[in-house]
Amino acid sequence: MRFGRTLMSFIGLTALLLSGELWLRDGFAAQKSQIVFCSTRDGNSEIYVMDSDGGNLQRLTANQVDDGDPAWSPDGKRIAFVSNRNGGFFQIYVMDVDGKNPIRLTEGVWDSNPAWSPDGQKIAFSSNPDGIGTHIAVMDADGKNPLQLIKGQQPSWSPDGDRLAFISRRDRQDEIYVIGVDGAGLKRVTHDLVAKGDPLWSPDGGRIAYWSNHEKFIQIYVVGADGKNRKRLTHNQAHNMWPAWSPDGETIAYVSSKGIDIGVREKIHLMTADGKYLRQLSDNHNGGDYKPDFGPTGLAVSPTSNEITIWGELKKLAPNLR
Repeated sequence: MRFGRTLMSFIGLTALLLSGELWLRDGFAAQKSQIVFCSTRDGNSEIYVMDSDGGNLQRLTANQVDDGDPAWSPDGKRIAFVSNRNGGFFQIYVMDVDGKNPIRLTEGVWDSNPAWSPDGQKIAFSSNPDGIGTHIAVMDADGKNPLQLIKGQQPSWSPDGDRLAFISRRDRQDEIYVIGVDGAGLKRVTHDLVAKGDPLWSPDGGRIAYWSNHEKFIQIYVVGADGKNRKRLTHNQAHNMWPAWSPDGETIAYVSSKGIDIGVREKIHLMTADGKYLRQLSDNHNGGDYKPDFGPTGLAVSPTSNEITIWGELKKLAPNLR
């Protein structure tokens, strides 16, 4: 029976590889999806998209202002982002995945960090309507019915859509908190009194990835949603920020200064969810790449049990595929 399952897996994965739908690297195969991110490679900050293997780079925005904080909608049809194209104030917009039909959703002094609810009906964001204080706010996906929840920034939805993780300095230092989308049940997750940011819930709801300066360099960590079992994922003499889970939770894209030359800024890298480094995704250029977000369709496949023997055969069949 085990042989039959292995054979079927072998046939299925071989078909996917030969059809070009998988890329293979360092013993790890993943179905191709896309990653949206912002970059200063062409001067100011603009929004780009690339395949999850780093190929097929496309520029989505092109103007004289800054566009950033891209976030893919759950249905894969839209991208929310931040821009100062309207008189210098940073506000939240949404556009089609090809960069067309941008629509402004907010009118605050400084709105940022849009995050789609799992059902695509709501967008949480960091709201600073008067230039004085930043709050977590939630609005309909068309910009209607905005509601301020609590002081804080950088919200992330739980997979069940019931809670938001966010950063707050209410206890002297940036810490991760969780609150219900109805504004109830505030809970503090981290208690280490060091700077941290960009918490992002894992697809299975069990963990939260974030960056922190526990060490000399900023590194990527994960912590249980209950605040337990903190684990450091990156271990290098570089700054590592902006973690982004793949849809199945098997890999994490992030921004790092790892291995860059003088005059070259941060690039997007990829690691497994347990911290094994895989590769640099974005190409070398004089600008920086920031805030990656996976499209909703990527599915990663990793070898388990006896099926690990499949990968040697797949490499023989398609040695040049990545």
